[in-house]
Amino acid sequence: MRQSIIGGASRHWLVGAALLVAAAAPVRAQGNGYLFGVPDVQLTVRAGWFLAGANSDFYDQARQDFTLDKSDFNSPTLGAELAFRLTPQLDFSLDASWSGMSQGSHYRNFVDNNNQEIEQTTTLRRVPLTANLKAYLVPRGRSVGHLAYIPSRVVPWVGLGAGATWYSLEQSGDFITGSGAVVTDQLQNSGWGPAVQGMGGVDFTLTPRIALTGDARYLWSRASLGSEDFAGYDKIDLSGVSLALGVTFRL
Repeated sequence: MRQSIIGGASRHWLVGAALLVAAAAPVRAQGNGYLFGVPDVQLTVRAGWFLAGANSDFYDQARQDFTLDKSDFNSPTLGAELAFRLTPQLDFSLDASWSGMSQGSHYRNFVDNNNQEIEQTTTLRRVPLTANLKAYLVPRGRSVGHLAYIPSRVVPWVGLGAGATWYSLEQSGDFITGSGAVVTDQLQNSGWGPAVQGMGGVDFTLTPRIALTGDARYLWSRASLGSEDFAGYDKIDLSGVSLALGVTFRL
């Protein structure tokens, strides 16, 4: 009986070891330049710089009154995209990004009664949320036999998307009223506006499951400045160009 138990345990251990070896084999193969099966989902995270269009009357007034330039509305940007394979060269993706700036300034042509600058800070944040179609301009990889899939080393792509942009605008500090008095105040507004974007880039394969991605996008978006703090302005321009580098994970 003892030998039977030991023999049974040994057989179970051998079966378990065989299963572990079989499970580990695809992992080693994937590390040798190919995948077992075509990846159906990709996740990209990126970071870069947003170049603001700043083409509406809010920016014109801010640059006229305060020591702000158009470039002061540029900012860092972060983003993430989840893409689902539709065809060998077409993906549907969901994308979210963030950009934000905060810049101090003072009136260009006025000082207070103590001959001190009248200072304030302008803060603007944008969060575009879009759904996109991405077309790959060359095949993303090739199948070898029924199981192995080898990703292409360099794959350029283009895309179009639409959605909405959330924004938050704040100006805080000292301001000159219509009567000439200097008051401390905090002006705020936030809201949503429609968004359309065009994009393009290139994926450079590093490993079968990881690629370095260069990403360029043009976002068009405008939203109402609906609060009393910014009454009288036209829609604020949230458009701009973003340039970023990212890492793509093939899942």
